[in-house]
Amino acid sequence: MTNSYEEQNKLLELLDVFRDYTEKGRVTNQISDKLSAKLAFHSATLANASEKAAKTLKKATATVAGQNNQTVAVATTTTNTNAPQSYAKIAAQPSKNATWTTVAPKKKPTPKKLITHYQIVATLEENQTINPLQARNKINEAFQKAGIAGPVIQLAALSKRNNLILTTTSGYSGEFLLQQSNIWMDLFNIKHAQPLESWTKVIVHNVPTTFEGADTLEILQTEIPTYNKGLQIVGNSYWLTKDWKNKQNSSIVIAFKTEAEAKKLGARIIILGESLRTEKYRSIPATTQCDNCQGFGHTKLKCRNQTACQLCAGTHPTSQHKCSTCTTSGKPCIHTLPKCSNCKEPHFANSRDCEVLAAITNKENQYTTEC
Repeated sequence: MTNSYEEQNKLLELLDVFRDYTEKGRVTNQISDKLSAKLAFHSATLANASEKAAKTLKKATATVAGQNNQTVAVATTTTNTNAPQSYAKIAAQPSKNATWTTVAPKKKPTPKKLITHYQIVATLEENQTINPLQARNKINEAFQKAGIAGPVIQLAALSKRNNLILTTTSGYSGEFLLQQSNIWMDLFNIKHAQPLESWTKVIVHNVPTTFEGADTLEILQTEIPTYNKGLQIVGNSYWLTKDWKNKQNSSIVIAFKTEAEAKKLGARIIILGESLRTEKYRSIPATTQCDNCQGFGHTKLKCRNQTACQLCAGTHPTSQHKCSTCTTSGKPCIHTLPKCSNCKEPHFANSRDCEVLAAITNKENQYTTEC
């Protein structure tokens, strides 16, 4: 109410000044003095208000600045708390009932022993016939009589070269058989026994076929090391082809214990006073079929047999097979009468139903090695 009253008085005074100026064309000194006093009062009031406002603003600014500093400090603390700590800092902190887990190093799996660990090969005298099952039983009986718990021999088999392959049970090894050779070797006519290894084979070409001992090639056991820097061959050497006796010269296969020893031989070997050419032996599976003669165990590259058609068994290459009814050439048609050049049955020579192929496959599935 007081403020409202004062404002009304001020308005009335201003109206008096305005009326006086309108009527008399001037402002009286009394009114002028009053107005000057009023203006001075209001100026002072405004100055005080301005000073108070400045102080209030300064105080408010300081307060806001303080609050911002606190916020930054809190944010910094939070950031430092969430930041990853080094292992050194973590280790320096006191433990809080931590539970430790002991991590043991992983055990390396025991490597599985190769089958050759349990095997040896015994080179038999020539023309000796052995029944593998009877050989196994005889050897096990000999070990039993010697007081060795058995059975020791799990498997006995003959290789392609008529060597005796012995495989022990899991409790024994090939090395054990060699150490105890006095117990079982006298049961058979055996030249020598040794661990079963992957030998490196070499073909020797143009070997004379008429020398004494050509049937067994035993002479090579002393001939080769004597005249070839002491290089020792292993196993039984053999003629590469079955019809070697019908030739003046033919090829033989010899074996070395390691590839390094075979390489020492070089490209030639001295046998029976002659320098003969050699090459590495490359084994071909018995089921490999020749594209020329349709036979097995060799390839077209070294085939010397009569050409046979795979479709009709005729004496012409398969590519030249022609149908007498239609124009089909080099492939079967509805008029083709199949005939196998191997078993003579009514099927193509590459048929899986061939009896000859089945017999070869069965033989291959038995334990065979070229030792």
